[in-house]
Amino acid sequence: MRSSACFTTALASTALVLLALPQAGHAAPCSFGIDPLAPTVTCGAPDSDPVSSAQDGLAVVVTSTGSVTSTNRNTPPLALGGTTVSVVNDGIIDNSDTRNNTDAIQATGSGLTIVNSGKISSGDRAIHALDGFGGGLVVTNLADGEITSRRQTIRTEGSAPGSVVTNYGTISSLEGRALQLRGQGTSVTNYGTLIGGEEVIEARDDFSLVNYGSIKIRDGVEDQDGVQFASGTVLNHGLIQGSDDGIDIDEGTITNTATGRIITTGSGGNGIDIDPEFDNSRDPLRPSGTVTIINAGYIEGPSAIGTDPAAQNRVEVYNSGTLVGRDSPAIALAPMQGDSLVSLSRDSQVFGDILFGGGNDVLEIKALSAGFLFDGQADGGAGQNTLRLTDYLLADIASFSLVDGVVQFALTSVAGETLGRFVNFDTWLLGDGTRYATRDLAAQFAPVPLPAGLPLMLAALGGLALLRRRTA
Repeated sequence: MRSSACFTTALASTALVLLALPQAGHAAPCSFGIDPLAPTVTCGAPDSDPVSSAQDGLAVVVTSTGSVTSTNRNTPPLALGGTTVSVVNDGIIDNSDTRNNTDAIQATGSGLTIVNSGKISSGDRAIHALDGFGGGLVVTNLADGEITSRRQTIRTEGSAPGSVVTNYGTISSLEGRALQLRGQGTSVTNYGTLIGGEEVIEARDDFSLVNYGSIKIRDGVEDQDGVQFASGTVLNHGLIQGSDDGIDIDEGTITNTATGRIITTGSGGNGIDIDPEFDNSRDPLRPSGTVTIINAGYIEGPSAIGTDPAAQNRVEVYNSGTLVGRDSPAIALAPMQGDSLVSLSRDSQVFGDILFGGGNDVLEIKALSAGFLFDGQADGGAGQNTLRLTDYLLADIASFSLVDGVVQFALTSVAGETLGRFVNFDTWLLGDGTRYATRDLAAQFAPVPLPAGLPLMLAALGGLALLRRRTA
């Protein structure tokens, strides 16, 4: 092993602000480049000494034959404090200390880029941007890459905006979150596997998630969300699975494509759960804004879509896929929920009731191809509620009856008659713009009453016929 004096001389000659931290049992320090305009550190030997640097523009390379390791939480394998720093890891970066606040890669500067095709692991946190980190963490985990930890695997604090994580491999946590990204404007694209022992992903405001892979709570972990965030967008082509909620959202848009599945395996949450307050952990709490859910895939839970009982925001659901409420309404909005919309089209199938709240709500039925509407009841709740038959006319209504406030309804679709049961809808709006009150529409299908005197006249005629038969 080279002496500390050799390190000092090498560092002075290259104008690098670097510190190698020799540890007992380690093979060798990493080697330092000699070009001050492109400062580099290359770790090619097993069990190389940890590296600490505040150098701007530093590039750290861990080769496939190299590893940088530590057994002490006070000495991360990589402690990087400069700006525009990069790490390329084809080997191993590991801190085996299992105490809290143990990091494998620790960042205190800004603009850190990590590309991993090897293994990054820690007894607590694998990649940690500490308080004061200026933002711009970019992590790309390639197909062969593995990033693991006991608690938060990749964590940024609230002061670190603009994190970007792209995963083709595996990012997993044993007891905590795979991704805990608390800064504003974070972005995650997943093609691989994200596994959490708590929420798999926890984010804040202006969050963006595109998922083609699997985002899943570890088997046996109860009452935890797959994805939790304050505001932003989710575009899901793969699997998002929690044991409390599949996705927990304050406000924003969730799009679940035809291949997408959003599921909760638990008995107390929702496939998608909507919170009553916007909470980004920085600004004062306020009521949540609009939530829009576009589903062409599969969403399942005790309720497929549900809201906190205190929620009052607007909810818009556009469903052409499958919504399954195992134990409760498929869509369960809160009693004081604001003006909301549920639109059913194409292959829409809803297993369970649709329950609106206290707003002036709209249930829209567009062109259906599944021959099935829902197997429960749609309840408009309080307010002035409208059922809008966007692509249908009066002639397309096969039957319509109103008994004790409940409408039994059959609609002729391309797949045959579609049945439904409705309560608390005041207005029916047809595709040609014709508007009916519920009772007026029911009257269009009631039997035509006989004239008032006709029964008496028929009775009299019957009596005369009987008299003639007796006389004969």
